[in-house]
Amino acid sequence: MTLTHHRYLCIHGHFYQPPRENPFTGAIPREPGAEPYANYNEKINAECYRPNAQLFNFRRISFDIGPTLTNWLHRHDPLTLTRIVHSDHWAARHHGASPAMAQGYHHSILPLDSARDRRTQVRWGIRDFQYRFSRTPLGLWLPETAADLATLETLAAEGIAYTILAPWQAARPVEPGQPYTIALPSGRTIAAFFYDRDLSGLISFHPDATVSAPRFVHDHLLPRYAGAGAPRLVLIASDGELYGHHQPFRDLFLQDLFLHRLQPAGIQPITPEGYLRLVPERPVVPLREQTSWSCHHGLERWRGACGCTAGDGSWKAALRGAFNDLRDQIDGLTEEAAAGLLDDVWAARDDYIDVMLHVTGPAGWLDRHARHALTPAQAQRVLTLMEAQRYRLAMYASCAWFWDDVARIEPRNAIANALQALRLVENATGARLEFDFRARLARIVSWRTRQSAAEIVEPLAAAD
Repeated sequence: MTLTHHRYLCIHGHFYQPPRENPFTGAIPREPGAEPYANYNEKINAECYRPNAQLFNFRRISFDIGPTLTNWLHRHDPLTLTRIVHSDHWAARHHGASPAMAQGYHHSILPLDSARDRRTQVRWGIRDFQYRFSRTPLGLWLPETAADLATLETLAAEGIAYTILAPWQAARPVEPGQPYTIALPSGRTIAAFFYDRDLSGLISFHPDATVSAPRFVHDHLLPRYAGAGAPRLVLIASDGELYGHHQPFRDLFLQDLFLHRLQPAGIQPITPEGYLRLVPERPVVPLREQTSWSCHHGLERWRGACGCTAGDGSWKAALRGAFNDLRDQIDGLTEEAAAGLLDDVWAARDDYIDVMLHVTGPAGWLDRHARHALTPAQAQRVLTLMEAQRYRLAMYASCAWFWDDVARIEPRNAIANALQALRLVENATGARLEFDFRARLARIVSWRTRQSAAEIVEPLAAAD
């Protein structure tokens, strides 16, 4: 395959919803503001995921879709999920490259995870993708495009060939759209596409720009190719929920753009995977460590106070510190309780995604990982510890720190996952963790409502 056009376009949509289920009940509480729907998953599905799938837009764009979202779609709108998967298969058959990328499982900020958690989040994300799409992904979207060399090493070690980053995440100026090679300390490499900052911002934050697909092509796309003596890829990246939810009717904009407006303008749609195959030789660029697409202070938005959010942001560091200490306690108890029962507790956790996906049952998973035949009580203890790990990993979903106040629903859900994790560990080991954890939460106070984090989570915990 060779470059046969001078004008290539890729629009990437990042589709994701956090786990909204109350971990104590498994149900999603009614969410104010989602009316007439019961919750925002239902609302956004009706406005974005379902119509884009019905219009076959997933055949035309590049996209990643989070495992917590595919899990919800599988249970509540399997037809939409089937259409999305079939779109990926159709594009692979007709264009020789697939549009879908994997994603870290719980949308945690991978550079802020422990090395062990980062590996599990990536492996679970890849395995969920394999299960949904019946193939192994070549690309993986980093949640919030948060990157450092250790994270890219994890991706490369798991067979990921490319990712998409913001242009300011390169340590020197880059040409947007051009794939680059990032050399890693291990000797491995990974390809990185850097999206067009101005067009991505325009399409995300200026609705007038996408009212008309013909005008968008004329006013914004064609000038990007002016003077290009060589093939050029314009890569636009945005939240996928933009197309129909954040901006109504933008699902129709995508359909019109790809079906009727690009070909007359001499613009060839392509995916990163497809373009990567056409450009085997790529310049090397160093990475700016600890960077992301939605915080210009590195990763401060998810670990401390920065100018990205209003008010007193000190709660962010306090919450992450409480979670990290709880992580270490739970992990220590898990290793101690599983000693002599599992060959490798952390390899077993990586493989537990197959139980979560119902690819294998608990008995089959135990056959693979138990050191010897377990008694019913031992088997139950090990499985309870794995469920605790499932919720412990979920507590790190990035949304908990993205906004301005701990009183929001996103931190509340993260804290609820933490409480469920420690309660499961207490059931399995008898260790008492909740009193001290709640004492930590009591010292984290909303600057808006003056409630403590312990008070904020109480309505969810009381539903147990």
